[in-house]
Amino acid sequence: MSIIDFISMALFIATIIYISLKQIETFKIKLLVSIPFIILIFLFSRSFVLLPIYIYSLIAATYLYTIFFYIPFAIDFILILISSLDHMATLKLLLISISVPMLMSMFLDKNMKKYGLENEEHKGKDIKRESYRDYFQIGTGIITILVFVFFGHFGKVIILYSVLLIYLFGNILYLHKDYRITNLVYRMERENTKLGLGSMYLASGFLLVMGFIGSIRVLYVAAFLIMVGDSLATIIGMRLRTPRLVYNNKKSVGGFLAMCIPSFIFGVFFIFYVPAIFYSVFATFAESISNKIADDNITIPVSIIIAHFILAVA
Repeated sequence: MSIIDFISMALFIATIIYISLKQIETFKIKLLVSIPFIILIFLFSRSFVLLPIYIYSLIAATYLYTIFFYIPFAIDFILILISSLDHMATLKLLLISISVPMLMSMFLDKNMKKYGLENEEHKGKDIKRESYRDYFQIGTGIITILVFVFFGHFGKVIILYSVLLIYLFGNILYLHKDYRITNLVYRMERENTKLGLGSMYLASGFLLVMGFIGSIRVLYVAAFLIMVGDSLATIIGMRLRTPRLVYNNKKSVGGFLAMCIPSFIFGVFFIFYVPAIFYSVFATFAESISNKIADDNITIPVSIIIAHFILAVA
């Protein structure tokens, strides 16, 4: 066992013991659900290096929007930096070790889940505010695709650290509402939702996709679906009066097609016709039922991963 492995193991065990003694009610369910993920990460990586990253990502996500966020985030950031520099071969597992606990914390935490569903519920109600938000998200999607175009697989590292910065600044701005930039960001937020919550869901969801999908071409399509296609669905769904979907009267046929068709056309340029239409339909369907399950920034990435594995098996 290397020195780094030993230190990582000791830090992981010490942290588990501490939160079990001091914060067991907060972390009990999250730790139980985490057990299979931790075992799989260890078995695939054959190293203890990623385990403290997993646990500190979980702690940081749990304390999001509080002053208690900063210490676990700082420890997590240092561990991620060391791991990404020394273990490039484990980048996929590193991304999974960060995104899974982040999303799990958001989904299992009652308040965070409530905020996520409220965020989805208010989608499209304020046309002006929603338009600002969606145009910004489309711009983010284009930049993300360009990062992959110019940097290839190293683009994953760039996006990883960009996501960490989103979490950090989201927490800072929420706790310091008197900052001028905070008011600017709030103009793009839906009414009665946490500042930056949708962006954090989106960022974590895309990290998860990068952790499971290695193909850069498929990541082009994934970025388009998550950031551009989803925004097009909202924009068209708000502005055009079209029939409601049979299985969800809060979503429209126009919004469904506005996401599915452009995503398919974009995908055809990078992957074959059948995968392009499969990813597009699968992800668009996930978006169309998101208000019944969870934030679409979770349902769309998960649907893309499922579609990817189905295509791989087929």
